Amino acid sequence: MSGSTLLNVSNIGGTMSSCPYTWVVNKLGLNRIKNEGHPDREARHLNVRVVRDGEERVLVSLPAKSARWLIELIPQDVVDKIYEEKIPLEQIQKDLAEMKRLIPHKIFLLEEDERSVSVWLD
Repeated sequence: MSGSTLLNVSNIGGTMSSCPYTWVVNKLGLNRIKNEGHPDREARHLNVRVVRDGEERVLVSLPAKSARWLIELIPQDVVDKIYEEKIPLEQIQKDLAEMKRLIPHKIFLLEEDERSVSVWLD
């Protein structure tokens, strides 16, 4: 895929494993969080931002619980690119659906020459 980058991102430093999602799950302890809850605050919003040709075209904030149906909210061409990059979107959605509490974190960032799509919980 020329000119595009897809990242499953986290602000936590460290060495990235071969699968970015696995790395994020391990670093954030999402398996523990979905089973036990998290002591920090719960996310209130699922945010989607699209920038095309340097101009913000979409900035939408949905209830955080919308993340549990993430695949249904993402445009199909973006979903296709996520799968092309071997990011396990279905597993990401499944993990979000199984979490007792949704915590604030970046879910993914897709950057192309002409557009950027970022999705995060806050």
